[in-house]
Amino acid sequence: MEVLFLGKGNDCRPLLAEAIFNHLAPAGSRARRVGCDQPCASSAEVLALLERQGICAQQGTAGCTDEGVDPGEVVITVCSAGNGAGCPHCRPGTQHAHWGVHDPLQRRFGARACNDAELIDVYHILRARIERLLALVQSGADADGPRLHRELERIGKFLP
Repeated sequence: MEVLFLGKGNDCRPLLAEAIFNHLAPAGSRARRVGCDQPCASSAEVLALLERQGICAQQGTAGCTDEGVDPGEVVITVCSAGNGAGCPHCRPGTQHAHWGVHDPLQRRFGARACNDAELIDVYHILRARIERLLALVQSGADADGPRLHRELERIGKFLP
């Protein structure tokens, strides 16, 4: 299974999802991340959390708005609002799901510092959802497009 995690630029959620998926996924499955409005940059806070969890993450920026979806790739948006509408990567015919979760690194009015508890909460939400996705892959459910879509949507509502 190939998965594309989408978020806004400088958003930590696609980086978390990509790193968790690639850490847990079986051979032959992979994830990448893309920013809908600009490339997704790595965050020192996120990289430190992943390291504490024993997960190696790709540093730097990954993906940009003009990268396309690979054939057969599942697109998962992780923004807290919307469902991918208007995103250039969510084209008709693309297997797409929305797994909205809040952005723990969003700085309101330039004064909000990173809240480690919020970051850990988002990590656990994404990890639980990815574990459910990988269980689908192991069961072979990813071969049934309509069932996969229903299950992806259901997973996106799951909170551990």
